[in-house]
Amino acid sequence: MNNTNISQTNPSSYSGSYEIIIAELFTNQDDQNSIDIRGIIEKIIINESIYSAGIGVEIRIMDGISLLDNIKLLGNEKIFLGVIQRGRDTDKEKKFIIELFISNVTNFARPKPGLDAYSFICVSKHVYENQFGLLDHGFSDDIGGNIKAICRGKLNISDDQLDIDTGYGSVKGVYPSLKPIDGIRFQMNSSSDYLYFYEDLKGIKHLHSHTDLIKKDSIGIYTTAPFYVHPIGTEENYLEQQEKIIKFSSNLDISKLKASSNGVYSSEIFDLDIYTKEHKTTPLRGFIKDLINDHGSVSKNNVIFNFEDEPQSRRYNTSSNSGAYNKKENIHRFNNAIALKESYKHDLNTHMARIITYGNLDVSVGNIISLIIPPTGIQDKSDYFDGYFTGRYIITDIIHRFESDYQTEMTIKKDSFIFDTDKKRIQVDKEKGKVK
Repeated sequence: MNNTNISQTNPSSYSGSYEIIIAELFTNQDDQNSIDIRGIIEKIIINESIYSAGIGVEIRIMDGISLLDNIKLLGNEKIFLGVIQRGRDTDKEKKFIIELFISNVTNFARPKPGLDAYSFICVSKHVYENQFGLLDHGFSDDIGGNIKAICRGKLNISDDQLDIDTGYGSVKGVYPSLKPIDGIRFQMNSSSDYLYFYEDLKGIKHLHSHTDLIKKDSIGIYTTAPFYVHPIGTEENYLEQQEKIIKFSSNLDISKLKASSNGVYSSEIFDLDIYTKEHKTTPLRGFIKDLINDHGSVSKNNVIFNFEDEPQSRRYNTSSNSGAYNKKENIHRFNNAIALKESYKHDLNTHMARIITYGNLDVSVGNIISLIIPPTGIQDKSDYFDGYFTGRYIITDIIHRFESDYQTEMTIKKDSFIFDTDKKRIQVDKEKGKVK
């Protein structure tokens, strides 16, 4: 495998170029000395998602040296993997080096005599650590503090790999014999805000609220415009390549019926207090929420259905215990936040798209990007853009594909539009990606 993976005369002029700088396999027979497997790697696929506590890595091996038999792979070996991107400016090198552990050896084939093909499925160390512990003790810190304690303790994650926001309300209770990552989800469900706990490509574990993520500045503009403005080989063209969308698609899946059944616009909470044996129904109408873009997804002109005034669209059944810790800090204290949290969660599916771009190691899930899409039938040089797709999106999932070149397949979502949905056409400032 050619680890520079680019046919251009000057790889630094191509945004999809990369180099595997380290791929060391540590065997069970000798955990002090490593085997360099760079020469037998066919491809690497890395998945990251804001909905997943750990990244997933597939390393496809084309083995002509009988590695599988010679070292007796058992499926728990350690791998150090590192990739670098060298831009035109050597000061702008991007790279990652991560520690992985094989969780499965799969997809074996013998495509021709003398050559074996198989895949290493790898996970981060904390995913293995999760299997070896249970949480059955008490907790009394704020949500972020409780999650950080799980990461430092049962998951053995060092502080330099943690990006944990503290806060989200103090709660007291006892873990009901949960695996550590399940304990993290238990804490997230008890919080005052909708939270994400996830790992990025560089091995950092993040805890952030939905409202904090969508308020981030955009890391850059992406566009489907087919032509480059600057000559190939220039720094400007290299940056243009990083903004170019190679492939754009969307299932749309736009449904007010599904959104209303998920409680996006209104809902009600039926709560039973197991201490007093009393129950209460609370209708909730027209949530006030922070949005990624300026305009919500409900037309002001609807005359048949008033989605924001139908609380029986979705009912949440909750239980509380007013006798536990005087109801001040027990895990039920934010039960009433479930409706808003679920609204945020499902409203993010208002508009989902998939884009394939040239790889960029600095792009991660949780980032905000700006999409500028020319409308069908109008020249790309026009100031008018497709108001349906143009706007700010959050990256929820990324598949990093290191093959003949480096490309990223991103799932991006938004809960709102950059324009008033009751207007037909918008004009966009190309430099800023904003409505004029």
